[in-house]
Amino acid sequence: MASTAMASAPALALAGRASKLKRPSRERVASRRSAATTWRLSAARASNATMALDVQDDEEDDDEEDARREPTPEELDAEARVLLQWPELSAQVRAFTATTLGYRACDPVLPLGANFDASRRLLAETSAAAALRAKGRFPREAFEGTRDIRPWVMGAARGRVLSGGSLADIATTSAAAKAVGAEVRAAATETEAETRALASLRELAAPLGSIPETLEPEIRRCIAVPGGTVRDDASEKLREIREERRETETALRAMLLEKANFLARKNFAERAQVVSRLGRECIPMKAGAQSEMDGVVLGASGTGATVFKEPAEATPLNNRLMELAAEEEEETERVLRALTKEVLGSDRGEALLNATEALAKLDLAAARAEHAEWLSAKPPRLFRVDDKIENEADAVRLPGMQHPLLLQPRLPSLPRGGKVGEDEEVDGWESMEDDARTKERDPLDVEALEEETPRVSTRFEATDVVPVDFCPPENTSLVAITGPNTGGKTASLKALGLALLMARAGLHLPTDARETAAVPWTSRVLADLGDAQSLDLDGGLSTFSAHLTRLRRILAAARDTRDAVVVLLDEPGGGTDPSEGAALAAAVLRASADRSTLTVATSHYEEVKALAEGSAENAIAPFPGAANAAVEFDTATLRPTYRLLWGTSGESNALAVARGLGLEEALADAAERRWRRGRATNGVAADTDAGEDLAELASALERERDVQEVRAARALEALERAKDLHADVTIRGAARLSLRTSLAVDAAAQRGADGVAEAQNVLAAVATRDKLDAAADALMPDGWILDAASGEAVPGRRRRRRRDPEDRRSRDDDGVSFDSFDSVDEPAWVPRVGSTVTVRRMGDAEAEVVDVDELAGEVVVRMGSITSRAPLAGVSPVVGKY
Repeated sequence: MASTAMASAPALALAGRASKLKRPSRERVASRRSAATTWRLSAARASNATMALDVQDDEEDDDEEDARREPTPEELDAEARVLLQWPELSAQVRAFTATTLGYRACDPVLPLGANFDASRRLLAETSAAAALRAKGRFPREAFEGTRDIRPWVMGAARGRVLSGGSLADIATTSAAAKAVGAEVRAAATETEAETRALASLRELAAPLGSIPETLEPEIRRCIAVPGGTVRDDASEKLREIREERRETETALRAMLLEKANFLARKNFAERAQVVSRLGRECIPMKAGAQSEMDGVVLGASGTGATVFKEPAEATPLNNRLMELAAEEEEETERVLRALTKEVLGSDRGEALLNATEALAKLDLAAARAEHAEWLSAKPPRLFRVDDKIENEADAVRLPGMQHPLLLQPRLPSLPRGGKVGEDEEVDGWESMEDDARTKERDPLDVEALEEETPRVSTRFEATDVVPVDFCPPENTSLVAITGPNTGGKTASLKALGLALLMARAGLHLPTDARETAAVPWTSRVLADLGDAQSLDLDGGLSTFSAHLTRLRRILAAARDTRDAVVVLLDEPGGGTDPSEGAALAAAVLRASADRSTLTVATSHYEEVKALAEGSAENAIAPFPGAANAAVEFDTATLRPTYRLLWGTSGESNALAVARGLGLEEALADAAERRWRRGRATNGVAADTDAGEDLAELASALERERDVQEVRAARALEALERAKDLHADVTIRGAARLSLRTSLAVDAAAQRGADGVAEAQNVLAAVATRDKLDAAADALMPDGWILDAASGEAVPGRRRRRRRDPEDRRSRDDDGVSFDSFDSVDEPAWVPRVGSTVTVRRMGDAEAEVVDVDELAGEVVVRMGSITSRAPLAGVSPVVGKY
C-alpha cells in the first residue's frame, strides 16, 4: 500500500501543475492522457513487483531463521523415531486393523502413550484383546459394518439433514458397536485375575452400550440398508403418495403407448415409443406430422426431424405426476429430518461420537493383539523411573529380543488393513466436501514384501534372526557396546530403542518366552545413529561437525527434559583424530549418563571401554553405573555371531572383518604387518589379538562397502531402465516397420492398378502387331523386358532398335519377330549395393540392397530391421531410385 501511495503522488503533483498551464489542444490533451495512463500502469506494475520481491525476501528470511533455529526436544524425539524405523513398525500394526477407523488411528504412525498410566493402560488393553482372541473371541468379523460416522453426526449437529446413505452408515455402525460390545461383555472369566485383565477392555467398550436401542431398528424401518433409499413404509403418507404415483405412471404410459402405436401405423412417427422430456412423458413424432395430434410440443431433436409432443389428454396425468413427485420429495425430506433428529437425540449425538471413538480404539487394541500373535510376542513389564534405575527389579531386561522388522520377511505375509469401510459413501449430504473421506493407502505395500527367504509359521523357527540379550547389570546408567564392524552393534541399539517405543505404544515384545521383559517408560528417546550421516546436514557441515552439532542438541534436550530419557549414540566422536575423538566420546558419554535415565553407545575407542573397567595404568577409576557389552566374534569362522556378551569389551577385529569382506589378501597382510609394527613401537606385545587399534581402517572399509553397494544398486536400476527402453524401442520399431510395409504395399498396388489401366488404354488403341509390340515396349518400366516365349515381364535391359524394322532377317528360328529390336541383348539388369528395389516376394515392398551375388543369382535386401535373400529375377528397380 505504501508503494502504491508513493507511486500515485507524482501523478497528483503532475495533475496539479497541469491545471495551472494554458489549455492545450484536444490532440495534445489526448496524447498527455494516454501518456499519464501508461505511466500510472507502469508505476502500478513496479509497485506490485516490489511487493512480490518484499514477500519473497520475507520468505527467504523466514527460511534462514528456521535454519538457524535450534530444534526443540520434541523435534529431536520425532527425528529419533524415524531413525529407529518407527513408521515401518507402525505399518505392521496398521496391516492388522479391521476398519478404516483403526487404520486412520495409526496413520501415519502408531500413537504413543502420553504418560506412564496411558501406556500401561494400552498394554493392558492389548493383553486383554490377546486373551479374548486366544479363546476364539473378538474376531475381525465383529467389526463388519463399521463406518466413520463422525462427519455425519457433527454435520447433523450443525443443522444439516442426513442423507439416506449416511443414515445407513449410522445403522450398520450401531449394529457393529452392539456386536463388538457383546463380544467383550460375553467373555467368560474364571478367576479374579482374568476379570481384572479384561477390565480395561470392558472399560474401553463401555461407550458402545450408550447408543439408543431404538436407533438402528428405526433407521432400518425407514431406510434400505445397504443402499440408503427411503422405504415406502417410512410413513403412511409416503406409501400412499408412491402408490398413487405408480398407478398414475402406469395409466399414463398405457395411454401414451396406445397413442404412439396409432401414430406409428399412420406413419406420423418413426416407431411406437414413449420418452421423457422436461420431466414429462411424451411421444416422438415426425416434424411434418405434429399437427396431426393435439397437444404441447416439449422439444425437438438436434436435427429438427423429430419433435417431442405431449398429447392433450396426457397433460392432466403429467401434471399430477409432477405434483406427486414434489409431494414425495417433501415427505422424504420430512422423514430424513425426523431420522436426523433421532440420530442427534438428547445428547446432540455425543453417544454416537463416543461409540465411534471406542470402536476405533477397540479395533486398534485388536490389531495390537493380532500383531503380538503374529510375532509370538509377550507383554513386557513397564515400570516408572524418576531419574535413575536404582535397583535390579527396575532394570532394563530384554532377554532374547528379536528385531520385529528383521522378522517380517520370514513370518507369514501381513494382511491388508482397514478393509471394513473402504466403500464408505462420500456424500453424507449433498454439500459434503469430497475430501472428507479421503484415505491414503499405506506407503508400505505389504503385498510387495521380499520373498527371497522361506517363510516360517512362528518367529522361533526364524533362527537366522539372532536374538539379542540386552540385560545390563543392576544400577546401570551407561552401556558401551564394542566389537567388530558388521557385528550387530547398531542393530542392538535400534532393537532397544524400538522396544522402548513399542512398550510405550502398548505393544508386546518378541522376547524370550521363558522370561519377562522389563522396560522403563520414557518420555523421549534421543538418538544419533549412523543412518543420519550426511554432508548436507546443517548447511553443509562435515560429517564430524554435523554429528557434533547433533550431540550438543541431544545433551541440551536431555538436560531440559524432566521425565525419563534414553539416549542412543552410534560411535560418538568418530570422523576425526582417534585420540581426540576418543577423549570427546568419553566426555560426551559421561555428560549424557548424568542427564538421562540410560545412555547406550557403540564405540571402538579404548577410552570408552575404560569408562566401565577403569585404568590402573593411568589411575582412572571406573565411571559409576557404566557397563560394557561386546558383540561376539567367532575367530574360527572370522564372522560375528551377533550376540551380546556382558561384562567384557570386544575387539574391533578390523583385519579379520576386512578379509571376510573380500579385501585383497596382500593388502590385508600389509595392513597387519604395519599394525604389528605400530604395537611393537608402543610397547605392546606383537602376538596379541589383531585389530585392536585399527578401528579407523575397519570404519573406512565399511564406508567403502556401503559406497559400492549404493553404486551396485544404481547400476542395477540403470540396467532395468535400459531394458525397459530397449523393449519400448523394439515395440515402436516393429509398429513403424509394419506401418511402412503396409504403406509400401498399398502404394505398389495402386501403381500396378494405374499401370494396368494405362496399358489397357494404350493397347486398345493399336491395330497392328508391330504397333502392339512397340506399345508393349513403351509401357515396360526401366529394367524390365517382355519375355518373348512366356509373354511375362522379366528383369533386363531393352534391346536396341534396328534402323530398318522391315528387314526380313529380324526373325529367329522359331519365327519370332525382331522387327522392333536389335537381335543382341544388353547385359541383364543387376542392382547396385545401396540402391532401392521392389521385392515381389515381400509384396512389392521397397528395400535396400545390401549385397549382390550374381553367380548364385541372389540379392540380399534389408527392410527396416529385417534382412532377407531374394532371387535377382524377383527384384526390380524403383523409378528414380536405382
